[in-house]
Amino acid sequence: MKKELLADTRELLARAGFYVSDICNIRPSSFDFVARRDDTLLVIKVLNNIDALSEEVANELLLLAKHLDAVPLLIGNRTSSAPLENETLYYRYRVPIITYDTLNDCLHGIMPIITAAPGGFYANMDGSKIRQLREEKGISLGQLARVAGVSRRTIRMYEQGERATIEVAEKISSFLGEDILKPLDMREFIEGYEFEIERRIQNDMLSMVESLGASILPTLRSPFNAISELLDDLLLVGIKDRRIAERARIMSNISRVVERHSVFLIESSSKKNIEGIPVIDKKELSRIDEPLGLLDLIRERE
Repeated sequence: MKKELLADTRELLARAGFYVSDICNIRPSSFDFVARRDDTLLVIKVLNNIDALSEEVANELLLLAKHLDAVPLLIGNRTSSAPLENETLYYRYRVPIITYDTLNDCLHGIMPIITAAPGGFYANMDGSKIRQLREEKGISLGQLARVAGVSRRTIRMYEQGERATIEVAEKISSFLGEDILKPLDMREFIEGYEFEIERRIQNDMLSMVESLGASILPTLRSPFNAISELLDDLLLVGIKDRRIAERARIMSNISRVVERHSVFLIESSSKKNIEGIPVIDKKELSRIDEPLGLLDLIRERE
């Protein structure tokens, strides 16, 4: 079922005008493919049972999305105990999760208004509209709190954007006489996640790139081995392995979608390019003494 869901999801995004990458078949991988439409970049993971998502995979998915300025998204069908509801946003380890049908709705401008969280389902409300309607109608905080069955402080939180249970949201909407539910924007799927995972650089060529002033984020579950930020450029960096041709093909395809440069760092090689990805060997890298020199060599060999 995952294979079918993965193919259907990729096809759905392509029909909606997204430029989609090939499916990443190198395992382990924290994502299955990437998709871009205009300035919206999605890093997609597909699982039939979302309980199969591990914290390690989730963390890398979030980190990749953060550095690529993308929205991480898991498409799933069910948990171990029940099917996922449509029109509802779920989370596992802070990764946003929706069903295929909900994704289809989103692509047609119909965004979810319900978020699943511990304790039940919660409605996303337009806090500023609640306050505006309350003040226009001369309704006090206390009066609205009594109708909703919550405290005055909770009403203030709703007006500041806090979610409410579906039952409370229906009471407030009915009493104010207008719809106060607020659909989520896709960018709002991302809950605040300010964290970094400390990862040691264990490759001397990556260390050489770091010595040029680059920041290096080694990856553990991606077709590329690291993400490097050098000057104003973000690089997808590969290190030679026994599947270099396959890895290069996938990296090249992903690079075009995410609109970032890629490079392979190899101890020794007569090749200057593999599957469209520049190749730099250790001797060449050792002769580069400033970051622009590395970027110029990458662009020259693309």
